[in-house]
Amino acid sequence: MKKKLLAAAVVSAFAAPAAFAQTAPTNVTIYGNLEAQMISIKADGATAGAPANDVPRRNRIGSPGVFNIGFRGTEALGGGLSVIWQVEQNVGSGDGSGTTNSWGSRNTFLGLESGFGQVFFGNFDSPLKLTLGVNNFSFGLTGPSGINPFLNNGDMTGDAPNTNSGTTFAPNTSPDVSFSRRNNNSLNYASPMISGFQFRGQYVANENKVATAGVASNDPYVWGGSLAWTGGPFRVAAGYEKHVAFRQLASGQNLDDSSYLINGSFNQGPILVTAAYSRLMYGSGSGDITRNNWLVSGQYSLAQHRFRAQYAKANQADGGTGVTATTFTAANLGTQVSNAVAVTNLGGIRGVGSDTGGDQLSLGYGYALSKRTEGYLFYTRLKNDANARINFAGSHAGIIAANGQDSTVFGVGFLHKF
Repeated sequence: MKKKLLAAAVVSAFAAPAAFAQTAPTNVTIYGNLEAQMISIKADGATAGAPANDVPRRNRIGSPGVFNIGFRGTEALGGGLSVIWQVEQNVGSGDGSGTTNSWGSRNTFLGLESGFGQVFFGNFDSPLKLTLGVNNFSFGLTGPSGINPFLNNGDMTGDAPNTNSGTTFAPNTSPDVSFSRRNNNSLNYASPMISGFQFRGQYVANENKVATAGVASNDPYVWGGSLAWTGGPFRVAAGYEKHVAFRQLASGQNLDDSSYLINGSFNQGPILVTAAYSRLMYGSGSGDITRNNWLVSGQYSLAQHRFRAQYAKANQADGGTGVTATTFTAANLGTQVSNAVAVTNLGGIRGVGSDTGGDQLSLGYGYALSKRTEGYLFYTRLKNDANARINFAGSHAGIIAANGQDSTVFGVGFLHKF
């Protein structure tokens, strides 16, 4: 109730004078997640140029991507129909950079809700990304222990298709390859819960459609869906996503990318066990390039103590007839029409065949100070094969700069939810 009263006061304070006669909203909720970490991190062992290009151990302070505040509310319109809305944004972190602290930079939408479900427009997580949210992984999606670099080849937020300004991996030189996406300009549907099942769908508009003289038009858009089921201690979810025409070959052929992800968890008493599998598929001039990935994660709770372990594995990349690490060029991977940048890599995938995968082991301990507050310690070891460059997702942890580099991280963190 205190949150709702505070939210109403905030809304009233910023209301235009002409709106003073209106009734102040009483159904607005303020919520947020605040998490900060101090880490000690290094990277070394590159396939070429080591030790000259090793990154010596250094300390960093920042957030693994969970430092935000939001406002949400509803208004009943009658006949079982309601308006739903949300405005969520980053609020900076311990590093004080504030580079993404604009209003609505996170899940922000406006729509309608009825007995048939929710329909809304806005900047919102893709259904495939949300499949991971049903299982409360022991470690998060981003940061030095995050799972997105393995299951989804990175993390992206706040972009429309093919604009390529929000990828984790070198946004000026690599394509928009991530399948963990928060998409601008999206139309979303979420069904009601029926016998434990819920369906989600999303379409992201082709606002960057371009016609190039002499070749086929480039018409980039995204669509995807997911189905989740909850029954007792079990949760299962599956998602699919397709990126249409994000890249184009010199011949005018558009290249499509897609991915599917399946995960499940068991959570009863002090035990939480989660497993996930994903398959990444990227178009090329020589056939699809694929990578299979999997993860297992566990947590055991004893009173206020939380003991965690997680292992993620990216298998070698395959496919693309005749494609090797040396032929990851625009001739095979195309050019992003929106900015005319030649594509020479696929995020952490830098070639196909042997030595193009990697793995990550994370161990952690948390102490619950309350239902909403926790302090924790963790250790992560990320290892790249000789021809891979899997990086951490998150600005304060992204340190991998060369093929074959490995990294170790020690960290302490503090999390509060409200």
